[in-house]
Amino acid sequence: MSLTENQLLGYLAFKIADARFSRPLSELETPDLEAVVEQARCQYELEEKVLSAPESRYIAIPDTTVDDAWLRVKARYDSDREFASALEQLDMSPESYRQALARELRIDAVLDKVAEDAARVSDDEALAFYHRHSDKFTIPEKRQARHILITVEDDWGQAGELKALREMDRILAEMDEDGSNFGELALRYSQCPTAVEGGQLGKVPPGLLYEELEPVLFRMAEGSVSQPLRSPLGYHLFFCEKVIPAEHKSFAQARDKIIEFLADTRRSRAQRQWIKQL
Repeated sequence: MSLTENQLLGYLAFKIADARFSRPLSELETPDLEAVVEQARCQYELEEKVLSAPESRYIAIPDTTVDDAWLRVKARYDSDREFASALEQLDMSPESYRQALARELRIDAVLDKVAEDAARVSDDEALAFYHRHSDKFTIPEKRQARHILITVEDDWGQAGELKALREMDRILAEMDEDGSNFGELALRYSQCPTAVEGGQLGKVPPGLLYEELEPVLFRMAEGSVSQPLRSPLGYHLFFCEKVIPAEHKSFAQARDKIIEFLADTRRSRAQRQWIKQL
């Protein structure tokens, strides 16, 4: 039995509501529901044009492909009962839902076919892109670091500042000269959630820290401990475990990603142009 227009519109609205709002249609406010219904109508009309185009004539979707899609959809639900309830809201049986899935897969296959020839990218084109956008292939210097934070509340005044600085002095007095016990001290004293991991910040790139902290960390030598540094949160100590130098990817390293990016861009452009002329 063929799907009715209302069933397909319901199927599309169901998917759009989930993608845009992560909620079922029944829980949407009126303006959102109206927007979803309008988008579903537009999408349905466009999909009908795609399926009527000559390019779709010989496209067939194997049952195994539909089976895989069906299982992926079911896996999103906690139980068969919950899935059956969702189908009931759509006024669709399992078989009609499978038909809707098969139709959706067929549309995707038509668009893939339309984009197939446009997606080819030569090495010369990839190399030209690499040279035009060489800055995109530079990985900035990073610092692998740990830190200790002693917070200072805004209403503590000078007494709070003095208390935090005394705590920092106490921590520095307990620290080994090479900073080897920094993680232990972070676990004991730091008031940052990273304390449970010994103050580990991981590999820190530029632009992640407060502007009061970043220049200091990126001037530190490997294995060194900073003096107390003030930020809006309070006082910090940094331990620079490792300096990770900046790296510029060669064309050979970047080639596959460039070709993938250019191919995807061309596919999308070809599909948009084809759809416009339907």
